[in-house]
Amino acid sequence: MVNGIKKGKSKNRVGLDIGNHSIKIVELSGVPEKGAVACFGLKKIMGSSQDAVVTSIKSLAEELRISAKDVNISVSGPSLIVRLISMPKMSDAELAGAVRFETEKFIPFDINDCILDFQILNREVKDKNNIDILLAAAKKEYVWQRIKTVEEAGFVVKTVDVDIFAIMNSFLKNSPSLDQSKTLALLNIGASSTDLSILRGSLPVFVREIAMGSNEFSAVIAKKTGLTQDQSEELKLAPKEKLAEVMSCTKPVITNLLDEVRLSFGYHENQSGRGVDEICISGGGAGMAGLEEAFQEAFGSKPRYWDPFQSLDKSSPAIDAAALDKVKHSFCVAVGLALR
Repeated sequence: MVNGIKKGKSKNRVGLDIGNHSIKIVELSGVPEKGAVACFGLKKIMGSSQDAVVTSIKSLAEELRISAKDVNISVSGPSLIVRLISMPKMSDAELAGAVRFETEKFIPFDINDCILDFQILNREVKDKNNIDILLAAAKKEYVWQRIKTVEEAGFVVKTVDVDIFAIMNSFLKNSPSLDQSKTLALLNIGASSTDLSILRGSLPVFVREIAMGSNEFSAVIAKKTGLTQDQSEELKLAPKEKLAEVMSCTKPVITNLLDEVRLSFGYHENQSGRGVDEICISGGGAGMAGLEEAFQEAFGSKPRYWDPFQSLDKSSPAIDAAALDKVKHSFCVAVGLALR
């Protein structure tokens, strides 16, 4: 699926989201001002090898006629650790060494084999002498392999981000009038994992990657109905008269996912004394049949579906609005990357 317009010579920004199931590309013009969608596309990865990923990126980029060569990419998964920590207030020089020491407590691999980065979320004094820090550590081998894959597809990597940060970036750019007193949960249901972040206003206060995604929903449907994986993918999104059967198949998996979400909410509430006011969901698995009802039953309210393209100009007649609306929830990471 591709959609776009012929681009001019201006330097556009490209977000490339390499998932376990598909490749998503978004090219924007006019960023950081009022951004406009130049093109967008999604292509399923045909195979599990590195060559299959390279081929999929090349193919999609050619179909979209991408005009820019620099791209922003992101990483996720077990080779990445993201943590929110609180540390004593100190100088920037002291902080770099202290964060490295603190990070060693959280990661299950040698810190010398990692790329480490951090950001001070709020320089205001907390409890008189503490500051809040968001840190990320990723295995060097994993990051360089991802960069190599993108370069083999003909692009130059400008920025390496983290999926969960890209999702937050996309959400915040689409929420200019966000109520800073509210606590929101962002839940992005991908193919093999679900990214969860809790925001108090515009600042993250909890982040977690849940090792469970929409592939598990498709797998249980396939197992119980005898359908292929592809047929199950279609059925879970558009079950029509088979809605009851699909919901019966997926209920145990949905229950497991929502249990993990509930545990995270409970941990956050115990630490902060504040509950979650609203759940906002996205991702390719967000459109699964019965999900709204499951959230209603588990949390007492339905989740809010948000559109990563909401604040972007989509007025070009070459952009198929219906096609974009159908797949928009799958592009939260790619849009967040393109908006960097």
